[in-house]
Amino acid sequence: MKFKKTAIALAVGSLLALTACGGNDAPGDSGTADTPTTLAGLYEAAKSEGELQICGPTENLYAAVYEDFAKTYPGIKITTADIFGQELDARLEGEQVAGGFAADLVHIGVSDVERYADKEYLAAYKPAEADALDGKFRGHDDLWSVPSRHLYATAYNANKLSAADLPTKWADLADSKWNGRIGVANPKQSGATPQVFSAALESRAIDEGWIDKLKKETNPAIYPSVATALQSVVSGERDLSLVAGYGTYMRQLKQGAPLGFATMEDGAYYSDVAYAALDGSKHPNAARLLVGWMFTAEGQASVAKHVFEFGTMPGAPLPEGAEKLGKSTEIDYPGAEKYRKTLDLLGSKF
Repeated sequence: MKFKKTAIALAVGSLLALTACGGNDAPGDSGTADTPTTLAGLYEAAKSEGELQICGPTENLYAAVYEDFAKTYPGIKITTADIFGQELDARLEGEQVAGGFAADLVHIGVSDVERYADKEYLAAYKPAEADALDGKFRGHDDLWSVPSRHLYATAYNANKLSAADLPTKWADLADSKWNGRIGVANPKQSGATPQVFSAALESRAIDEGWIDKLKKETNPAIYPSVATALQSVVSGERDLSLVAGYGTYMRQLKQGAPLGFATMEDGAYYSDVAYAALDGSKHPNAARLLVGWMFTAEGQASVAKHVFEFGTMPGAPLPEGAEKLGKSTEIDYPGAEKYRKTLDLLGSKF
């Protein structure tokens, strides 16, 4: 497991590297009736805890966000671990059996958080700062909350295509004119791509026949990940990446990549990025403080600025360039059961 330390922290030694998402220490207090409910109260309690540990797939990208948090709430050392998938699953399972989680928060997509809730890994927390939050961004029993969403849509090579060349609806993507020109991350592997397909199926932007047609008419090139599919477009190997993240696109664009980004009018997928507190965490007040801050105006602006995600609070600022995307119907994650069915369907097709 590889760790990223933000500017908040001092140098992290090898012992912490072994325990930031792993270890057998006894669990801490997961919350009592005396738990502070305001950010000021949480900060006073968090200062005595002195640190916070977060696990997730994009924590390296959040370093600047956590630096903004530290400017308001200094004195809390944040250590992050870029870990996800089977590695994170195995570690959390092992820690639970061994007597307690070493990390305080998981920061990951809702499809994974749902599984951790089913395994009873999570502790409930409803930040007061999120009172105005739409209920769809709260987990059942307040086991998680979603301060931001990541947009997934189509990226294209701007040296090979213009905006006028692009498909505008999902049906257009399955046209034979795109034969050999589309790259896509492995649809059978859990992640953003099958989530997008699942949301599009639920909204009826596509159906099973569309999937068959896409495969037959376009013969899409399959890549190991969303990132490698996008890289095939940057290099000119493919013209379109069927599923690309807006944040990744913007970072590539700022580095001079010849890219454009487009959403389908009948369905743009927004992936919920949730925080969930691990039950028995050693630094529960620091964890609650960070989650609450994410729903403040400062936190919402920080995620838009640094990671190009879309805040969930009413009136949250848009990330750079988002105003140019035009209007599309938003499609959302349809839930664990329907997602599993989509994975089974895609496994049979690809």
